[in-house]
Amino acid sequence: MRPPRFPASVTPVLEALGLLLLYGLDLAVSWDFSSAPSWLDPWAVPLLGLAVYLPLLWRRRRPLLVLALSVLASIGFALLVPHTVLMLGPFVALYSVARHTRLRPAYAGLGMALVLVAANVLAQLEFVRPEEAGQLVLVSGLLGTMMTVAAFAAGRWGRSAARQRRIQAQLAAADERSRIARELHDVVAHSVSLMVLQAAGAGRLLQSDPDRARTALRHVDELGAQAISELRRMLGLLVPSDPVEAEGEAAAAAGRLGELPGLVQELRAAGREVEFAVEGQPAALPAETGTAVFRVAQEALTNAVKYADPQRPVELRLAWSDKGLGLAVRSYGSRGGSGRPAGTGHGIGGMRQRAESVGGVLEAGTTPEGGFLVSATFPAAGQATPGRPRRQHWGPRMARAAGGRS
Repeated sequence: MRPPRFPASVTPVLEALGLLLLYGLDLAVSWDFSSAPSWLDPWAVPLLGLAVYLPLLWRRRRPLLVLALSVLASIGFALLVPHTVLMLGPFVALYSVARHTRLRPAYAGLGMALVLVAANVLAQLEFVRPEEAGQLVLVSGLLGTMMTVAAFAAGRWGRSAARQRRIQAQLAAADERSRIARELHDVVAHSVSLMVLQAAGAGRLLQSDPDRARTALRHVDELGAQAISELRRMLGLLVPSDPVEAEGEAAAAAGRLGELPGLVQELRAAGREVEFAVEGQPAALPAETGTAVFRVAQEALTNAVKYADPQRPVELRLAWSDKGLGLAVRSYGSRGGSGRPAGTGHGIGGMRQRAESVGGVLEAGTTPEGGFLVSATFPAAGQATPGRPRRQHWGPRMARAAGGRS
């Protein structure tokens, strides 16, 4: 539960009221009304004590200076009003010094506060007999020192906690940038690869078969429009959305698995033979897991289109079980010649990061037949995150387990 936030115009008023209440408590504990000096009106004593607390209103801007003024004002107040040392206000100032300054100025503030503790002990010595002075020094000095150290430690802890929150916010922002970069890579790499294939096919068929060439160019237009739509959706992630839009995005993410047949059809329309098979009974997957499965399959199929032998089929297998979903994409051979499309070099790493971000595991490598196999497992809803398996060689047994040919 988040703490309530007050308007900026109300916060200084509440802070002043809090300091006023703290001053009243400090004065009630420290000041004996009957011990006021005869030359000083007792009702003037509270006005003098305000000098200790007024500087606290600026304690965040100039914490060390405010602490020095507060300590000096407290000692001066004790000289005017015997046996009365206001301590709580300087402790608040010490907390601000420890919270808002570096370690060396914070230690200087700690020394100032300990001076005030010593002044408080000296002010109380007149109340006790000489034989009890040692006990007073021990008890009052120890209690004051403990309160001083507690205020200092609380301030340093607050500074460390604020620093940790800033680091976590920076890591979260970096992770979000990485996620959006992976999304952009997946969309652009897939769409552009298919557009290149369709455009190349249209160029070859332009003279011999104009109708098929026009069909290929129409597919290029459709792929471009789809890529622009995906890019707009991802750019929308950079802008905060309302709850209704957020629910719509979650529902869309949950249905990404249903887009796999359409992805296969796009590749077939581009002239690639793709074998798609589903094994087992589909189970529930978290929304983000469904998106991750779709993106991994998209990237693996895009790599197969770029690098595999175009004369041999690409295999896509989904294997459902009670523990989750297994995905395997296998291609054969490699594209010959020097016209191999250029890649970004981040495809496999991006797929692995995407799988691990939802608790999955992904492995990729060559097979003994000279092809390439991408194999991943994703946990079902409510399943524990699987441990990362020991690195294995890509032998025939693993290829069969992933759904490929032996």
